Amino acid sequence: MSRILAAVPVYGQVEYTHALVPDLIVQSDDADFVIIDNRGDYEPLGDERVIRPGRNLGWAGGSNLGFRTAFSEGYTHAMTLNNDTRISKDFFKGLLDPRLPDDLGIVVPVYDDEMAHEIVRTDYRGPAADYVPVPRYRKAPYVDGTALIITRAAWVAAGDVDTRSFGNFAWGADQDLCFRVRQEGFSVCISEMSFINHFGRKTALANQSLRSYKRKSSRQWVRGMKRLYGKNWFDDNMFDPTLHDLSTHALL
Repeated sequence: MSRILAAVPVYGQVEYTHALVPDLIVQSDDADFVIIDNRGDYEPLGDERVIRPGRNLGWAGGSNLGFRTAFSEGYTHAMTLNNDTRISKDFFKGLLDPRLPDDLGIVVPVYDDEMAHEIVRTDYRGPAADYVPVPRYRKAPYVDGTALIITRAAWVAAGDVDTRSFGNFAWGADQDLCFRVRQEGFSVCISEMSFINHFGRKTALANQSLRSYKRKSSRQWVRGMKRLYGKNWFDDNMFDPTLHDLSTHALL
């Protein structure tokens, strides 16, 4: 039986986490969750589980701690979920739908963030609570890490999120993880059965401008990908049509 642990890496911005926690509690029959408190000052709403690593692991390190916790405790799937999100009804059921491909390694929901890549965006702009699931999924060369589920088998084969190559905010680390998962023979999918509202980079922008954040993160992303995949990583890995099979498949 599939079972998921969703880890929510946080660094301050407690009000966003407090808005998300009730959504997670409502769906606790389908998934467990844990708060990864990177700053050490999260105040629980109730009895939610909190892990305090004692230092700021960032998104990448916090996600890895969540993955390792999940798989060491026997879960079949692990998720890293941003705290500045709200999730749709039956969110986890949609992402664990048994009709998804047998070779599934990573799966994410669709969402409404205008800054996100068009691969994961959907036209729906209402509240997550009112989202109507659509029985479709798309295969993709990569997805972002806002709400990313990885299977135990894919994690064992591909390893952790790279915490060294992509700078403080780890732009590109999610893309690299997807490339490694696919190299190991697993698929990366986007399910329209689940949806999130994403309020967008609240922690990253707390102490800097959007322009500064994007400039620094983009530079670190490109540098990291070139180091790992060579100077032609952009053309070879992102836009080769054999890697961009985004055709929609009905879930039968």
